[in-house]
Amino acid sequence: MYIYELHQHTTAASACAHETPEEVVRGLKQAGFAGVVMTEHFYHGNTVVRRHQAWEDFVRPYEDAFERAKKAAEELDFDVLFGIEEGVGGGKEVLLYGITPAFLYAHPELRDADLSTLAALVRAEGGLVVQAHPFRVRDYIRAPWEELPAEHLDGIEVHNACNDDLSNLRAQALAEKHRLIEVAGSDAHTPLSRGQAGIVCEERIRTEEQLAAILRSGEYELYISE
Repeated sequence: MYIYELHQHTTAASACAHETPEEVVRGLKQAGFAGVVMTEHFYHGNTVVRRHQAWEDFVRPYEDAFERAKKAAEELDFDVLFGIEEGVGGGKEVLLYGITPAFLYAHPELRDADLSTLAALVRAEGGLVVQAHPFRVRDYIRAPWEELPAEHLDGIEVHNACNDDLSNLRAQALAEKHRLIEVAGSDAHTPLSRGQAGIVCEERIRTEEQLAAILRSGEYELYISE
């Protein structure tokens, strides 16, 4: 059985993170994980990357962070997959799975994309749009109780290790209501929050395309650390 972290931030691109890509890879490997999806905060999120520059220059640090993690994983027999976390208005965010840096480079219109446009672009690539930490209550999140339009979502993060139990229970009910893919993630920013949640499956996940296929298939279980 292989455990994968689906929600991870690093100092390379996320302003709120406290670990480098290399530290994340080594720490998760030591914790018994088989791999990680790097989901740095993107253009409309808490990024450290300067937004007002050429699009290729904005995207490059995300690719570089990903490559740093992959290089650290080479000698550890550890899988590193690409993803991002993007803001979609009102402080709400989605996780994008099944995409690669090439997708970001090809779509500078992501600067101005709303959730509907974002979902259409990601789905055309074969990727998935998963709402991150629904019902989270924070000062920067407007109307946390309001649901995002389900037609633009493929899944819900039904367990976020940084959310309270009530929010996670409501997220689970939301996924069941709309029959959406269910995932779990640590939303890790520090060593203490690392490796708290993810998915468990019977096969290694080597590519972003394979990750999307497994999530669509439902052939996995949620991993939640006790």
